[in-house]
Amino acid sequence: MRHAWIVGSLLLLAACSNKATDSAVALTVKYQGYTPLCLRVTASDAAASERKSDELITQSKLATDEDRTLILAVYREKSWSQQLQVEVASYATADCTGDAIETRRLAAAVTLPEKGSVPAALELLAQDVDKDGHAASVPGDSAIKGTDCNDSRAAVHPGALAVCDGSDNLNTDFNCDGKLDCNGGGCSSDATCGSGFCVAGICCNSACNEQSQCRSAGVCSTGTCVYTVATGASCDDGSACTTGDTCSGDGVCTGTPKTCNTPPGQCHVAAGTCNSSTGACEYSPRPTTDACDDGSQCTINDRCNGNGTCAGTPKTCNTPPQCRDAAGTCNTTTGACEYPPKNTTETCDDGQPCTEGDKCNGSGTCAGTPKVCNSSPGPCFEGTGTCDTASGVCNYAPKPSSASCSDGQDCTSPDTCNGSGGCVSTFNCPPPSICKEALPACTMDGKCQFQAAAGQAGKACVESGKAGTCLADGTCQPFQFSYSVTGNFDPVAIASNASTPFNDLNISCDTTFDSSGTPSWTNSGCGLTPPAHVVTGDGFVVVPVRDLTVNAPLRVVGARPVILAVYGNATLNNNILAHSSHTEAVMGAGSGVVCSGRAGGSGNVSNADGSGGGGAGLATEGGLGGTNDDGSATGGTKGSLLPGGFTPLVGGCQGGSGGNPAGTVAGVGGNGGGALQISVAGTLTLRGVVTVSGAGGKGGGRPPAPASPPSNSAAGGGGGGSGGLLVLEADDLVVDPSARVTANGGAGGEGAGSRGSNYYPGSSGANGSTDSAVQALGGHGAADDGGAGGVGGAGSSSPGNGVSGSGSQGGGGGGGGGAAGRILLRGVTSCAAIPAGAIISPPYDKGTGTCP
Repeated sequence: MRHAWIVGSLLLLAACSNKATDSAVALTVKYQGYTPLCLRVTASDAAASERKSDELITQSKLATDEDRTLILAVYREKSWSQQLQVEVASYATADCTGDAIETRRLAAAVTLPEKGSVPAALELLAQDVDKDGHAASVPGDSAIKGTDCNDSRAAVHPGALAVCDGSDNLNTDFNCDGKLDCNGGGCSSDATCGSGFCVAGICCNSACNEQSQCRSAGVCSTGTCVYTVATGASCDDGSACTTGDTCSGDGVCTGTPKTCNTPPGQCHVAAGTCNSSTGACEYSPRPTTDACDDGSQCTINDRCNGNGTCAGTPKTCNTPPQCRDAAGTCNTTTGACEYPPKNTTETCDDGQPCTEGDKCNGSGTCAGTPKVCNSSPGPCFEGTGTCDTASGVCNYAPKPSSASCSDGQDCTSPDTCNGSGGCVSTFNCPPPSICKEALPACTMDGKCQFQAAAGQAGKACVESGKAGTCLADGTCQPFQFSYSVTGNFDPVAIASNASTPFNDLNISCDTTFDSSGTPSWTNSGCGLTPPAHVVTGDGFVVVPVRDLTVNAPLRVVGARPVILAVYGNATLNNNILAHSSHTEAVMGAGSGVVCSGRAGGSGNVSNADGSGGGGAGLATEGGLGGTNDDGSATGGTKGSLLPGGFTPLVGGCQGGSGGNPAGTVAGVGGNGGGALQISVAGTLTLRGVVTVSGAGGKGGGRPPAPASPPSNSAAGGGGGGSGGLLVLEADDLVVDPSARVTANGGAGGEGAGSRGSNYYPGSSGANGSTDSAVQALGGHGAADDGGAGGVGGAGSSSPGNGVSGSGSQGGGGGGGGGAAGRILLRGVTSCAAIPAGAIISPPYDKGTGTCP
């Protein structure tokens, strides 16, 4: 005897910690007849049937000998009641899918004790006597869903192949679909045969009803239908296009095809086809490309018309002699065109070169009037000539060499005849300016031609009433002001020394110009061709170009102030940034170059605390640095103002550093804004940001780890940098509401705070705004021992002083705010009113211009 044991929980819907293992149902399952491929054991809470769990037992765990018994323990969930119901179902699939073969359930739920087990048994009664792996169907037991219709033959089961090799198999339903699978077996209806045909009580391969005039009725005695054929008998194949119809040996009625080879006319094909309904021969018409003859003298290009008819195109009589009407008629006898004569008002050509006004004479003939020669070919020929009868050309005698004439060209004068009919001219083309010299030839329309005059590039010129500069291509480029109002560069001198003509500068992607050392251009890959540059004796970098277009940001940095000299027009659709920022390693071009007295003073140290650095000055004085917490260390001095004007072009200056006791880090003063000048000979249109704003000072700091500042010592904040000088001048200046022109000062940094071992670094002051007139705010953090930095100068507001440090133990002073720079907006000829939307901070100077 062999038993299959599965001991353990079958309820897998929860973790093992949720099983009540103190009690169980000891279930014995017998399956003596049919061995399933899979068993599903389902346990459920009898008090709440929706609580259930099941387990699949595959055939590998099942016994297959005679005593086939499975013993297993069934546990409950801890949350269930003590009433447990168990059900077992068998399947013919390895994973218990599809319909169950048999399902058995305990007659009543089992009440489990607190500890121990309760025995229970279930028996599966399905049978497989012929051992073909398919359970037998049992009509009297609805719990068994067997599919084997004959459990005594292993060859009979669902999906079995028919074996039709003897009379004993003819009446067998091998695949259990309710039909006999072999033809020749007895049957009662079509539905009982696998072929679907029951003929005279025999399963047949066909309906056996294909009787025709050449075959008798079929007989199916062996399962295959047999017909008798009347070979050679007369029949009718149903076609009027055959003759002598007889039955063939395979039972088909056939006849001899009728021949169609006598078309009805020249526009039908020779080989016709027979109409099987009428027996008449039918011929297709020939295509329209086939030639034929319609028998008429007054048609041409006779062709079949595609419908079996020959037709030609009527002959057109429209090519008459020149003195006969175009509309003629065809003579049907000869096929010739006949035209009536035109009347005497019709023009024609009699073929005589020396006649004119030729007309028809009313009888079909053309005649003309003798030609008169009185149209001289030029100013140096006589007015009357003679006609050449061969060519019809009028010949004229030339005038004497003393006669005057005109060749019709503006660039020559005076003109005289040369005695041979020619008009001799003197070249006369004064150049419009010194930039050009005349070429010794006129244009096709008689105008003067010019080229660039040698050695004149860069010289001052006057053309069309405007002064300018000669370029290398001979153009007198108008620069409406020959020398900029600031005196920072000479456009005539720059153009005079240029070796090549100035090119356009188009900024189409992020670009940086560095004025340090050998000035250089870098961009993000838009293929910029670097323009030429000139370093002046004053230390300025001048970039001369023809037209300037800015469609992407242009950053201007480096050690020298920068001047963009535009000899044409400039359109700033995007930003030109020459500002400084404490978050960037670079400074605006020319920042801090000339800062004697304008830089903020450094903070001082007393009683272990530092004061704030002073703010840098430019348009006004900078802000004072704040004192330390007890006032013993005065703040850094404020930078002085720069006297009015824009000469020389200078940038903003750096704020002073905060005082730093030993072991602390001073707040570094912010750098000043750059120095930028854009001078445009034509129209300057502003739509983006142009800025030279200064940077904010940094807050008082502490040394890097692991070092730490001494107790109760605090560094002062750095002063703010001042804005630089910004010059924007043009013949015509146009400012869009979207424009932002700024030279704001940076704010001061916050002083540090210290309380014993706690150190509070100061916050950095804000950079001067690049696109608003709002003052930059001084550094100010949560800890209030350090003094706040002063605000930067912006708009019409002056910079603020740094705030003194506070606290009983240690507090550094805040840095002073940096002053705003100075802005020049100059329109030499015109400058429209500055729109309300535009921001210009601080207020601008217009020099000798007309802004607005």
